[in-house]
Amino acid sequence: MKVHLRIEGIAPLYKIFQKKKALDFDFPGNTLQDFTNELIRKYGPNVKNAILDQKGEIDMELRVVVNQSVYLSYGERMAAPLHDGDTLHLMTVG
Repeated sequence: MKVHLRIEGIAPLYKIFQKKKALDFDFPGNTLQDFTNELIRKYGPNVKNAILDQKGEIDMELRVVVNQSVYLSYGERMAAPLHDGDTLHLMTVG
């Protein structure tokens, strides 16, 4: 499955992705957890440090929005389904 990732305000990810603020990312699976696991596998543990908290969730300091309309709430978002062609925004809160 391919998802378009957009990043806003997460400086460590800009560095990891060589100053790109967006990329198309192929991954096996269909949830945000699957997406995150593959992102970490491909780009390394610095991605994990940049976006995940101690519980293995995307940090509550980050906002996750799918297709510019679906806000994923902390504690529920890792199981959220993603679909081929979705746009996933990861951005800092505030």
